[in-house]
Amino acid sequence: MASFKDIHFTPAEFAAIAKLDKSMVPELEASGQLTVTRKKVGNVDRKMISLEDMQAYFHRLRDLADGEGAVSDGPQIPIEAVSDIESVATATGFTPVTPQHRVQMFYNVKGGTGKSTLTAQYVMRAAMMGYRVLAIDLDGQGHLTVNLDILDGHERPTIYDVLINDLPIEHAIMSVAPGLDLIPANLGLCNIEIPLNNKARREYRLGEAIRRIADQYDLIVADTNPAASILNGSMLVASNLVNVVCSTNPLSFHGMSLVMATIENMQREFQRDLTVRIIPNMYDNREVISQEVLGELRGQFSDFCTKTVMNRSADMNEATKRRTTVWDVNAKGVAAQDVNSLTEELVGVERDNAHFAI
Repeated sequence: MASFKDIHFTPAEFAAIAKLDKSMVPELEASGQLTVTRKKVGNVDRKMISLEDMQAYFHRLRDLADGEGAVSDGPQIPIEAVSDIESVATATGFTPVTPQHRVQMFYNVKGGTGKSTLTAQYVMRAAMMGYRVLAIDLDGQGHLTVNLDILDGHERPTIYDVLINDLPIEHAIMSVAPGLDLIPANLGLCNIEIPLNNKARREYRLGEAIRRIADQYDLIVADTNPAASILNGSMLVASNLVNVVCSTNPLSFHGMSLVMATIENMQREFQRDLTVRIIPNMYDNREVISQEVLGELRGQFSDFCTKTVMNRSADMNEATKRRTTVWDVNAKGVAAQDVNSLTEELVGVERDNAHFAI
C-alpha cells in the first residue's frame, strides 16, 4: 500500500489530471517540461510520473502564467509564447489560478457527513496541482490526520499546544508529502474548550497564529469538529471560505438552517465577510430520498450550493481504508472526477452571491 507521498502516476493518469491528451506526454518529456521515470510495477517496468514531478509541472505552468517562466525551443507544452493565465489555459486546458480564498474550513455541526474524508481528498488534490497546502485538523477524533496516513498523531503537538501552551505554530507543523503539511490532532484536543474560553482574545488567537505562517502556503484548510464550539468559532473568524458539507439525507438537511444561522451570526458579531459554499455529499441518484434532499438543498440554498455534487462511491471508502488519494485507487472513477471538479471549483472562481450581507 503506497501512501500519498509515495504514489506515482501513469502517463495516462497524469494526462487526465492535467487535462491533456495523453499523446502530449512524450512531447513534454522530450522537451524537458516533464520528468518521466521508470518504476517496477509488479514484474513490469513502466513509465511513471512521481508526485513531485507532477507538482513541478504545475509549478511551471503557474510561473508561465505569472510571466516568470522562460519558454525554450521545442514542442514543450506546446506553447510558443505564454505570458498570462488565459494563454496557459488555452494551451493546456488547465488554469493555474492563485486561490482566491487562501484560508478555508470544512464545517458542519452534524457528524457523519463525510467532511473529514472530503477534506483529506481536497488537500491532497490541491497538493497534486502544485499548491503549497497546510491542513489543520481541529477535531479531536483525528480523522483528517489518519486519512493523511499519520498514525502517531497522539505523540505530536496539536493546535491545543499552539493556542493554550503558546507553542509557536511552526513547531506544530509536520510534513505529510511534498507540498502538503499538517497540524495533526489527537484526543487531547477534546479538552481545549475550557482553557480556550479563559484566554484573552480567544476568538482571534487561531487567526493570529495562522497569519504568522500564511505566506508560506497557497492554501490553508481546516477540518473542524462537528460542534458549535469556541474552536470552530475561532476558525470561522480566521477563514475566508466556509465549506459546509451536507450529505444528501433528511437529517443532514434538517440541520442546515442552524448551521447557516450560526455562520451568519458569527460573521455579524466579528464583522467578517465570509464566502460560504454548501457541498452536497454522498449523493446516490438511485435513491429517491437522495434526489429529493438534493432538490430541497438547491431550492433553499441555491446561492450557496457548489455546482459539483459528490456522488457516493466505493472508491472513496477504499481510499479512506488505504489512507491515500482516490487517484491511487481508481484514477478514472467517479470519485476522482468529483474531487477534481470540486477542487477546481473551491480553488477557482468566486460567486459574488455566495456570502451573507453584513
